[in-house]
Amino acid sequence: MKKQYDFIVIGAGSGGVRFARLMAGTGKKVCILENSRVGGTCVIRGCVPKKLYVYASNFNDQVIDAKTYGWSVGKSNHSWKTLVQKKNKEISRLNKIYIKNLKKAGVEIIQDHGSFLSSKKILLKRGKKIISAKKIIVATGSKPNYPNIPGSKIGISSDQFFELKKLPKNISIVGSGYIALEFAFLLKNLNYGVNLIIRKKTVLNEFDPDIGKRVLEYAVKKGIKVFNETSLKEIKKSGTKINIVTNKKTIKTNLLIYAIGRSPNVDSLNLENTKIKLDKKRAIKVNNNSRSNDQSIYAIGDVTNRKNLTPVAIREAMILFDHIRGKKPHLTLDYNKVASAIFTQPEVGSIGYGENDLIKLKKKYKILTTEFGPLKYSFMKIKKSKVFIKVMYDPRSEKVLGLIYIGESAAEIIQSLAIAFQKGLYLNDLRQTVPVHPTSSEELVTIF
Repeated sequence: MKKQYDFIVIGAGSGGVRFARLMAGTGKKVCILENSRVGGTCVIRGCVPKKLYVYASNFNDQVIDAKTYGWSVGKSNHSWKTLVQKKNKEISRLNKIYIKNLKKAGVEIIQDHGSFLSSKKILLKRGKKIISAKKIIVATGSKPNYPNIPGSKIGISSDQFFELKKLPKNISIVGSGYIALEFAFLLKNLNYGVNLIIRKKTVLNEFDPDIGKRVLEYAVKKGIKVFNETSLKEIKKSGTKINIVTNKKTIKTNLLIYAIGRSPNVDSLNLENTKIKLDKKRAIKVNNNSRSNDQSIYAIGDVTNRKNLTPVAIREAMILFDHIRGKKPHLTLDYNKVASAIFTQPEVGSIGYGENDLIKLKKKYKILTTEFGPLKYSFMKIKKSKVFIKVMYDPRSEKVLGLIYIGESAAEIIQSLAIAFQKGLYLNDLRQTVPVHPTSSEELVTIF
């Protein structure tokens, strides 16, 4: 006899967990399926462990910088083993909190893989049971891509990187997106030799061109060895060495990490047993209310490939919760107003349209830019990274269309700006703001 629920949520990432908790809180019978650890990519193998590693890597430069301010600093060494142990402890703590909150809300957690038998029926792989629900929410996230070349499995994915208990001294990273760049900077800051292999001339091509240009310059200055316009042909293993055969030369390394994008995690769901339609990137097609072509099935988060960020998945879950209950959502979501950050060195914060987006949309715009050395680095003989600010605005209304901030604490700064941007930010709002001095971010209001 199959077990009946009001809602089945497939995937216990941030979006799936939030929806399950909210719906169970109304008295509905809800279960959540998770084949791995509860918490999803962000908590287990994504933004949380990555940011902890970034923190660890930044301390090296802080120690060096302290000397210019009169501190006597002795020789220091970093223990990767200690960092991994601390990270694992924190992830376990968060995992337990997620489980506790689900149980407290009355959600049944099923540690199993589920696939569709029909629009309302799910087959459990390990339990070999059938469960059903009136509505099913797919929140399976995304999975890392591998190159389709001989020997590709010799390399590891960005997910697997967080499970490494030790690292060799020479590491190669393939990819030009934000994950590849974040990995490259944090590993270089921890004194590992880093090769960055990219297909195109520059990096971060999905962002405003000024971002990729400057981040790549800082990567080279940092000592990251960049191989641009380089395509992989074959990967070979020779003892402890890995030979990366490319269109230009063979690159020798000890560890190969792929960070070449992620794809919606749908392959093992047996979606052919439903009416669900996928787009060209195999993401689940949904309407504004996150409903698929199958009226019994909804999808949220990275599996829909709308804006692949954890806070966005949570917001989609909250909006869906209101929609299903027939209520007007008390929260809105405009994907163009979602801020994002890249944790390179320096950090990058951006919100709204990039210049390439505005050109594509044929929007009229003007630009204000400024670039300067922050006060913090005044004592240093060799100047470090500069702060770069770029504001794109409508020439008639002077409404801000997009904003970029590259510099220390960019993520924190762009978060504050996102509040104003959400309400509608105009140049005059910046003009009328009295700056906090001396700060780097004051240039945002004195740029005129």
